[in-house]
Amino acid sequence: MVRHIIYKIINNINQKYYIGRHSTDNIDDNYMGSGIGIKNAINKYGIENFSKEVIAEANSSEELWELEKQIVNEQVVKDENSYNMAYGGKHYLYGLKQYDKERFVEHQRKAGLKGGKAALNRKDIKKWHSSGGLKSSTLRSQKYIYRITTAEKEIFVVNGIEFKKLCKEKKWNYNTLHWKKSIGSVIKKGIHKGFLVEQLSLP
Repeated sequence: MVRHIIYKIINNINQKYYIGRHSTDNIDDNYMGSGIGIKNAINKYGIENFSKEVIAEANSSEELWELEKQIVNEQVVKDENSYNMAYGGKHYLYGLKQYDKERFVEHQRKAGLKGGKAALNRKDIKKWHSSGGLKSSTLRSQKYIYRITTAEKEIFVVNGIEFKKLCKEKKWNYNTLHWKKSIGSVIKKGIHKGFLVEQLSLP
């Protein structure tokens, strides 16, 4: 039987926490969340220093989205002791509209008006489009989340921008690790033999 739960993970060292949702037929499957903040914290402190508890339960996956929306609210996201970085529920903008109307209005204004008006006021239209395209690409890359496991079992959870920076820092071959055929499979040869790159989320 599948259970639809809201869970809370607590860092037993500093008491910071993460609240997430999960649907599973095995309540003890050791799932610890997909948020960047909690994943990086677990990598830093070790999973043995975290505890997990079920704090609420829904009857279906749709009800679970609604339940998460209610629980992971403005107070949780803005709490300095929380690893949650986004409002609960299916859509970030819904949470923004519900809890921070000024930011929601500003977000919509910028998305719908700023770019077009700026373009009309610039002489170099091609340059503006190039710049806008680059910004859009950067924002999109930040929404891709990857987990990199090295041959030595070190784990890094990064977004698309951080992926490139990490490769540069570690002197890894970005093109090899980010190659479509490498994603999801352990690399079997070359200098990155034993590496595993998994894509955790898409924009």
